[in-house]
Amino acid sequence: MAKNFLTPAETAQAFIGVGDYKVKMPISKVIVSSFLAGAYIALAAQVMTTVTHDMAGYFGVGFSSFIGGCVFGIALVLVLVAGSDLFTGNCLLSMGWLNKSLTTNQVLNNWALVYTGNFIGGLFLVWMMYSSGIWDGHGSQIGAHAVSIAYKKTHLTFLEAFVRGIGCNWLVCLAAVIVVAGQDTMGKIIGAWFPVMVFIASGFEHCIANMFIIPAGIVASLEPAVAELVMSNHPTWELSSLNIYTFVVHNLIPVTLGNIVSGAGLVGGIYWYLYVKGTKPATA
Repeated sequence: MAKNFLTPAETAQAFIGVGDYKVKMPISKVIVSSFLAGAYIALAAQVMTTVTHDMAGYFGVGFSSFIGGCVFGIALVLVLVAGSDLFTGNCLLSMGWLNKSLTTNQVLNNWALVYTGNFIGGLFLVWMMYSSGIWDGHGSQIGAHAVSIAYKKTHLTFLEAFVRGIGCNWLVCLAAVIVVAGQDTMGKIIGAWFPVMVFIASGFEHCIANMFIIPAGIVASLEPAVAELVMSNHPTWELSSLNIYTFVVHNLIPVTLGNIVSGAGLVGGIYWYLYVKGTKPATA
C-alpha cells in the first residue's frame, strides 16, 4: 500500500527539485503566479480583519486572535494547494543554493521577482477593498479595525518586528514542508492551515500579508468617518505617523529580514544540513 506522506529526507530532496523548477520559470509566469499569491494572502488578511473587527470586546483579545488565525489559515491553503509563488515560501530556495544546484543570482532574482509580484497582488486587493465600500461597514468599524492593526504594526521597534518576522516564517516554511510531504489533498490542506493559524494567533509578522494590511490601513485612515472613529477609540494616537515611511522602515524591512532568516536558515538551512548534505538523491 502506498504511503500518504514523504519522510523528512524525501521531502528535503523534493525541495531541491522544486527550487530548480521555480528558478527556470519564465519571468512573465513568475510575476503572474506571485501576483496570485499576494492576492490570496491579502484576501485572507481582509477576511481576518472583517471577522475580528468587533470580537475582542465580546470574547477577549486572545480568543479573537485565535479566530483571526483560523480564518487567515485559508491563505496558505490557497497559495500551496491551489498553486502560486509566495516570497516567504520561496526562502526555501536556500536549500538548492546550499546544495550548489542553484546560483546566488538565480535565488536573488527569483526572490526579487516574487516579492514584486506579491506586492502588486496585495495592492490590487487594497484597491478592491477601497472601491467595494467594505471598510464603511458596521458604522465604519471594519475600516477602523484595519487602521488599528496597521498602526500597531508600524509602531513596533526594529528588533520587535525582526523577531516577529523570524517567528512567522519559521511556521510558514514548516507549513510548506508539511504540504510537500503530504500526498493527499486533505493532508496538504490541514498541513497548510495549522502553522499559519499559530503564527497569526501568536502575533508574528509576515511581510507579504503586511503589503496589504498596512497600505489598507493607510488608505482607510483617509476616510473621515473611519479616522474619526479610530481617534475616538485611541485619542493619543497620531494618525499622520501611519504612512509609507513607517510602513517601509518600521515594518516591511525588518519583517522581511526576519522572514528570510527563519525561512532560508532555520528551515531551509537546517533541513538541508539534516537530510540533504552528504547524501545522494534517491533513484527510481
